[in-house]
Amino acid sequence: MGTPLPSKPGSAVEQAPADGGSRRVGHVYLDVRRRVLHCLNDTARQLHADGVPFTPADLTAGQLARATDEPVTADELPLVTAWREQRPVETDFLLPRPGGAAWYIAWNVAPTKDAHGAVVGVLGTVTCGPPDPDYRLLAELAHDLRTPLQAIGMLSAILDGAPPMDAEVHETLLRIRAAAGRALEVGRDLLDWSRNPSARGRPVTPSWFSLEPFLVKLAEEQLGEARRKRLELDVDLAASRDWEVYIDRVRLGRLLSNLLSNAIRYTTRGHVQFTAAWREGNAAGTLALGVIDTGAGIGPEEQESIFEPYERGRAGKESDSGGSGLGLASVDNLVKELGLTLEVYSEHNRGSAFHLLLPPTLLRRKSSGVAAAASS
Repeated sequence: MGTPLPSKPGSAVEQAPADGGSRRVGHVYLDVRRRVLHCLNDTARQLHADGVPFTPADLTAGQLARATDEPVTADELPLVTAWREQRPVETDFLLPRPGGAAWYIAWNVAPTKDAHGAVVGVLGTVTCGPPDPDYRLLAELAHDLRTPLQAIGMLSAILDGAPPMDAEVHETLLRIRAAAGRALEVGRDLLDWSRNPSARGRPVTPSWFSLEPFLVKLAEEQLGEARRKRLELDVDLAASRDWEVYIDRVRLGRLLSNLLSNAIRYTTRGHVQFTAAWREGNAAGTLALGVIDTGAGIGPEEQESIFEPYERGRAGKESDSGGSGLGLASVDNLVKELGLTLEVYSEHNRGSAFHLLLPPTLLRRKSSGVAAAASS
């Protein structure tokens, strides 16, 4: 092969986008006569700067692996293979990342030749992002998940015919049943999506429903964990009383439950608040649903990355909370699907506040049955 290929392109490197969960596509050209690598778009430069190896000089031992966990050698890099064997190459690798999910790297490259048939360069397209899930396995897991959840519902219903029980036990039973019902709805969504991933799951299906009872049940589901950690769970939802919201009930429940469970998970002392408040100071304006905690907080440098899949921030990495890093990524997706706004206020070691804004167009008084915005 002669002189090693250069490890960096000649142009300036730009900062990679924060959204590590999306697919990024870079285009490169290897001039084999001058042995110079050219990045043809900003994404290629960003991927190169992020540590995606393009040439043998970029690759460190064990840096890339195949799906079988076999390491990739320098001679197996697609640009090198296409040059050496003078043929197109399509292949994919996994690039492990410390503290995060591995990147899926896919290459599609082809040599270019001059009029005499000699290879003068190699054109390549590299795609980087999360690996595609195993949809069949997800469908099987979602199907299997429904069985124990349905059993919980049926077994709790049997207790309705039992002799009168302690009031606190009865309330706990109702909370278990409500939580199992919500989990079953999420399981159905997962099953529908994994059967047809191109449809991106169940479509957003809004309907009118009473807001305060819905929010109260979400808070009650978190009471047990808050008490176990000796945290105060302060609930002030009076502003939502007598109001209905027009939104996808399952998705809103998932969104708020993730915020509440995250707040409790990363708060070791103090309290977590679940609030509803009118932004303009009076009803028929924007209703803000707040989840505020006295936990570890999030530094300004992390407030974008925490919404990426598997990113847990400093608090998650330093604690033994058991968080997967998917909670806030799910929140971010749900906020976009519902067309809402989520405000984040946080400071490291000073706690966090998340405010989900419900616009007046989605709200109406239960007594009037008329959207609040229509009467203003």
